Amino acid sequence: MIFITSYIGLNYLDNYNIYDIYLKWKNGTEPFQCFFKSTPFVSIKNYPNFIIKKFSIAYNETKEFNETKHIINKYKRDNTIFILDIPGSESIKFAYMLQNSLKIKPVLTFNAILHPYGLVQGEDFISNLITYGEKICDIKTEGYIFILDNCRYISDSTGTEENYFNNQYETTEEDMPSHELLKELNFDNVVYIYKTSIKEDISCYFDYLEHYSIKVNKYMIGE
Repeated sequence: MIFITSYIGLNYLDNYNIYDIYLKWKNGTEPFQCFFKSTPFVSIKNYPNFIIKKFSIAYNETKEFNETKHIINKYKRDNTIFILDIPGSESIKFAYMLQNSLKIKPVLTFNAILHPYGLVQGEDFISNLITYGEKICDIKTEGYIFILDNCRYISDSTGTEENYFNNQYETTEEDMPSHELLKELNFDNVVYIYKTSIKEDISCYFDYLEHYSIKVNKYMIGE
């Protein structure tokens, strides 16, 4: 007797239309659509099938998310660009809540090639990307926030990563808006929200912006 396993009705990766989820995240990112990265969505196609973890979609607003909202609400959204730089899985949850509750459109800048043995962005990351992506609402955008993963690369090697696929990446000036674009769109203020420490790659971008008289305000959450 041959038993055939059916995934229908189960929360397996292969049951999801990744392109539809990609579009839900991407829609509304204008005029920063060119900075929205498709890499994770494209590389999911070659990821081994696994059960997607379902997370509560209720607004379980943590202390850190409330801190983030408080910081954002201090600034005018028509002349301020926001940047969130926290661990990837958590940043996706924040992105979902910011879009649905504050009408701030997240621009996902994740650029890792997803791989089962990758150093960064594994199954929890994919589960969040899908679970929250399914539930985001269409909004009339009132502002923009660039979403980074502060685990995008390992700052200090432990020597244990040699058996993994190196899918680390840096966020360069080319991955973020130029000073010309920001000024053309009347953005003269940047608010950067982060945890733990500021990575060197994004710090170089801020040096570049400040050289052209764009103010960068930095806030650490979760202290």
